[in-house]
Amino acid sequence: MLGTDALDWADLRSIVKHLPLESALLRVMHPEGSRWQTAEHLLADVADSLRWLAWARTDDGRRGRNMPEPIVRPGRKSNRERVGTATELDQMNDFLGWND
Repeated sequence: MLGTDALDWADLRSIVKHLPLESALLRVMHPEGSRWQTAEHLLADVADSLRWLAWARTDDGRRGRNMPEPIVRPGRKSNRERVGTATELDQMNDFLGWND
C-alpha cells in the first residue's frame, strides 16, 4: 500500500519518473509529445537533411534563399523554433575554466 515501507512516496516518484515513453500516464500527461517516439524524430531529421541537401544544390540554395521548411515536431510552436538559449562565449569559457 502506498505510504508504507513496502511502497513509500519516493518509490512512487521514482516509478513515475522512469516510466517508458509509451506508458499510458505519459500519453495522458503529454498528449502532443507522446505521438512521436525516437524513430519518428530520427526519420524527420533524415527527411529534413535530405531536403536541405537537395535544396543546397539548387540556385536558391547557392544564394541562400527559399530554404525548405523543416518538418514540424510535436510540442513546437513553429518549424524554426530553437530549443534552449544561446550562451555568450565569455560565459562558456568561464564555465569551462578556459579564462585563466
